[in-house]
Amino acid sequence: MDKENLDALKRNPARNARLRYKLKNANVYVSAGGYHFTDYLDPLAEISPEIDGARLTNEEAAYIETQLQANSQKFNHQVEILRKHLPTRNAQVLDIGCGGGLFLSLLQREGVQTTGIELSDSRAQYAATKHGLEIHKQPIESDFWQKGYRDHFDAVTLWDVIEHVNYPFQTLGCAANVLKPGGVLLIDTPCRDSLYHRVGEITYRLSGGRFPTFLNAMYSSHLFGHKQIFSSGEMKDMFASSGLQVMELQKFHELSFPYEFYLKKLFHSAALVKSALPAVRAFFWLFKIRNKMLVIGRKRSSR
Repeated sequence: MDKENLDALKRNPARNARLRYKLKNANVYVSAGGYHFTDYLDPLAEISPEIDGARLTNEEAAYIETQLQANSQKFNHQVEILRKHLPTRNAQVLDIGCGGGLFLSLLQREGVQTTGIELSDSRAQYAATKHGLEIHKQPIESDFWQKGYRDHFDAVTLWDVIEHVNYPFQTLGCAANVLKPGGVLLIDTPCRDSLYHRVGEITYRLSGGRFPTFLNAMYSSHLFGHKQIFSSGEMKDMFASSGLQVMELQKFHELSFPYEFYLKKLFHSAALVKSALPAVRAFFWLFKIRNKMLVIGRKRSSR
């Protein structure tokens, strides 16, 4: 999977791939090589680099605190993962798509020099004001990063980000560019070769598209929505093509949001969500389905 072919697919999906799933919030295309993606692209050229602090309303702040950052164990685990691969004291770390900034805030307590990228005004403002972080509303592909920070950071993280971007190969390559030689890049993202996606494919096929189950929660055609879900093999190929040696790739169980968030996407009924919630909690207590993958790569000395 190379950059030219991948970018061409995203720019003209109807010509270069086949429409596989017509979902409630997205059309999902599949290339001849198996790459799954939607036909929606974020209008990044229209996004101002200036943070509009007025977008951080009380409602948005409550969403960040009670939904986006509800799983505090997840952020602590991310810090532990980074600590395994990098001496954190005085390290320079860039978090792409930093959200409300909780991960970077935890790193700062360990003496890490942190920088964040966040394109959402409300989340960028929250991270900057709540945690006192250095936040830039400039995509990693911009000259701001590619000319000003090449070979600069000891580590770059993309937690639940690569599935959201317009051109993932380009994003990954640009993230590698700002790493120092020997620096580490860490990604976690939903995994297509997982039970959830496979169950979604089966229910979609058996119901003639009327009941896509998990697919409706995995793809969405709206600003910063899920535009692609990768297989573990595709991620390995992308890392290698970006000059990154894969040091670790593992599948694991993690839900980024509370159970209610996903149930609402599946059922669209408050009564059904309420009745299903106890069973869902019991299920996930018993079974830890590996729905995501963690990929860690080290930048080669010469690319």
